[in-house]
Amino acid sequence: MKITIAGAGAMGCRFGAALTASGHDVRLLDGWEAHVAAINDYGLRVTDERGTRAVRMPAALFPAARFPATAGDVPPADLVIVFAKATATAAVAAAAAGAIGPATRVLTLQNGLGNIEALLPYVPRDRLLAGTTTLGTELVGPGHIRALGSGETVLGALASGSSAAQRIAADFSSAGLYARASADVMAVIWAKVAFNCVMNSLCTIASIPVSALARYPGFDDLAGTILAEVAAVAAAEGVRVDTGAALALMKAQFDPAASGNHLASTLQDLLNGRPTEIAHLNGAIASRAMARGLAAPANTLITQLVGLLEATHDRRVTSLRLPGRRSSSVMHGHEPDMCKASEGETLKGVKACPARPSPAMTGKTASRRYTRPATPLSSDTWCAAPRILMMPRTSSPRRS
Repeated sequence: MKITIAGAGAMGCRFGAALTASGHDVRLLDGWEAHVAAINDYGLRVTDERGTRAVRMPAALFPAARFPATAGDVPPADLVIVFAKATATAAVAAAAAGAIGPATRVLTLQNGLGNIEALLPYVPRDRLLAGTTTLGTELVGPGHIRALGSGETVLGALASGSSAAQRIAADFSSAGLYARASADVMAVIWAKVAFNCVMNSLCTIASIPVSALARYPGFDDLAGTILAEVAAVAAAEGVRVDTGAALALMKAQFDPAASGNHLASTLQDLLNGRPTEIAHLNGAIASRAMARGLAAPANTLITQLVGLLEATHDRRVTSLRLPGRRSSSVMHGHEPDMCKASEGETLKGVKACPARPSPAMTGKTASRRYTRPATPLSSDTWCAAPRILMMPRTSSPRRS
């Protein structure tokens, strides 16, 4: 099968590598030039429990007029899988239009609400499929991903009576990407939205890996509050969300063998200085609740908090300096010894943060200008959570 991956980030690369290894003709489309160049030059590096290997497949930049070498113009694919961020769905669909022929099926496995609506102008409803995946994957750097744990992909056709979902699910499973077809794809999408509205948002606000949520004794109550609002909005749109099943699925992810050491995609976006998908997750719940006269205070507050983190990302304080050190606080990304996993966690390959202060940041009256890392941060370069938010002090801190 000829497959085009529109949005070759962490998850798109994981699917592309697995499908290529199983014999499919896969092509990657993405907007990150260094990432595309690395894949074409050296192959896609995939790190998992078996080690690191390179998988060769062609990649091209959006808009894709030609693939490298002799791959030729972008041909219509049998299947286009959209993995772009929800904020870019329409733009990615337009850029990948050359791969969508009169018989091409398009599958979105994206997070959030609104992706189906954004794709309908580019592909008719009877050739559009949607679904979700719980696989944990991280983008380590250009042309390099880390595949974490196990997971399940569930997909379905929007048009009734189609057998395409069963065939695609079988191809995914044969490639080692366990998948199944569902007759109620909207219930599947809403279940994943419920999952992400809790897991993505809380991990992002706390700046922690998934497994750390298990340490909070009030997790069930907090998650239940968020889920109740999601379920109410879903019910108003004719979809039932099983909050008990959603909570059980979340807690199953705490196991490192599942996705316990994974950094949620929203947190990865925040650490990399990219816009998050919060408007398509908790923000979508808040806005749809308002439109239907429902209350969603928890999801509204979460949306505002993540928005605050996005707006102030380069001014975050990550620790209180110990006596005798140069200053009382450390700006996010500027102190290598603060870049470490929480005590007891088992994140592999944690190393110093690649960000470095400019010369102007070495004194007490240093500029607050932030120097962004040249490559994205991931679990092996992530910075510790902001432990203390503080005003500049004028005297020594009191000790209790």
